[in-house]
Amino acid sequence: MFAILWSFGNIDYSTVFSLAPYINEKVITIIGICLLIGAMAKSSQVGLHVWLPMAMEGLFKRAFLKFHYMREHPASILDPLKIYFLLGKIQEQGQFAGNFINITNVDLSSSETTREIFMLKDNLFKLWFIGFSEGDGSFIVNKDGYLEFKITQSSVDAQVLFYIKKKLGFGAVRVQDRNNKTHCFRIRDKNNLLKIICIFNGNIFLNSRKKQFKLWLEAFNLKYKENIPYLDFKYKPTLNDAWLCGFTDAEGCFTCSLYENAAKTSTLVRLWYILSQKGNSGDMDYLAEITKGKKHYLKSYNGFNVVVNTTKLSLIIKYFNVYPLRTKKHITYLNWVKIYKIISEKVHYTTEGLNLVNKYKNNLNRLGKYKKLQASLTINYKFILVSLLLFLLYITIFDVPFSVEYCIDNDSYSVKSIIE
Repeated sequence: MFAILWSFGNIDYSTVFSLAPYINEKVITIIGICLLIGAMAKSSQVGLHVWLPMAMEGLFKRAFLKFHYMREHPASILDPLKIYFLLGKIQEQGQFAGNFINITNVDLSSSETTREIFMLKDNLFKLWFIGFSEGDGSFIVNKDGYLEFKITQSSVDAQVLFYIKKKLGFGAVRVQDRNNKTHCFRIRDKNNLLKIICIFNGNIFLNSRKKQFKLWLEAFNLKYKENIPYLDFKYKPTLNDAWLCGFTDAEGCFTCSLYENAAKTSTLVRLWYILSQKGNSGDMDYLAEITKGKKHYLKSYNGFNVVVNTTKLSLIIKYFNVYPLRTKKHITYLNWVKIYKIISEKVHYTTEGLNLVNKYKNNLNRLGKYKKLQASLTINYKFILVSLLLFLLYITIFDVPFSVEYCIDNDSYSVKSIIE
C-alpha cells in the first residue's frame, strides 16, 4: 500500500488502474511483490507466520503440544481421546440427598463437611494440579488484607494456565509482566477461594507449603469470619499418582552432557533427571527415596537437588509414560528419552548415533532459544509499526509530492504531470 501511495500519489483503485499502463514495469513488479508478501503475512504462510503463535498464546501452543505428542506416539492417539471425553468435570456437591448447599452458610467446623462441599472428580488432574502448585503456586495475603491464589508462568508456557482454568472451570489468566514475559492464573473471590481450600486442605506435601497455606487459611477465616479447620493427613506422593508429574512440570528438568573418556577414545553420554527445591530437606529425602536418586545440597542458592543418573532412569521413564507432562517440558522430555534409547542400545558409540545424540541434545534448549527469538521478534514488530506510522504522519503533514518517473515512447513524464 505504501509503494502504491508513493508511486501513484493515490490509493483509489480507479486512479491506480488508469495509471498502471504508464508506470515502469519494475515499479509494478515491486508493488506486486509487496502485495504478495502482505497477503502471505495476513494468512500466516510459512516464513511470515511468527505473529500467529504470539497472537494465540493459549490455543495454538496447546494444540501444537498435543500435535507433537500425537506425532511421537501414533499408536496411543485414540486412548488419550477416549480418556479426554471420559474425564469428569468439576462438581459442586452438598449433603442431604445431593442438594446444593450455600457455602457461606455451612458450618465448616468438621473436616468431613469441608472436604465434601467441593470435589474434583478428575483425581488425576487434582494431584497433578497440587504438585504443580506446590512448585509454582503461592497463597498470598496482600497489605490490604485481600487473599489470592496465584500461579505464575513464562508467557511462552502460558497454555498450561489456560489448561488449568479449563479443568477447574474458574479463575482468570492475565498478563502479569510484559517486560519479563510472564502470565499468571489467579483466584480472588471468596467462593472460588473456598474451592481451592477444599482441594488443598490436607493434601499438601511440602512442609514450606503447609506453613504458607496454614497462615493463608487463618487469614481467610479472619477476613470472612469462617471457621475452616486446617487439615494435615500426612500425604506423601508415590509413583502411582500424578503429584510428581505436576511438581516436575514446575521444578524439574531433564539434562544431557557429553564427555570424552580418560583415554579420549570415545564420548560418554550422561543423562540426569533433576528436581530442585529451596529448603524442605526432609521432603527432598523422601523424593530421592521414591525416585532412586540422591539429594545434593547447593550452597549457591541454599537449596537441594534430587538427581537421578543414567543408570537408574528406567523407573522415571516408566512413570512419565503413564503420567505425561503438561507443560512444554514434555517436548524436552521426548528428546531426552530418545537420547536414553540410543544409550540403552549402545548406538551412541557409532558416529551416526553420536550425531543423533547431539541433535536431540540441542533440542533440549529449544524452549529457551524460542523465548529469546519471541522477544526479539516482538521488538522488531514494534519498531516496524512505529516507523510506518511516522512515515504516514510525515507525508500527511508535509504534503510530500510524488514524482516517480516512467517512460512512454522513450519520453520522460511524471505522475504529477499525467494527473494534471
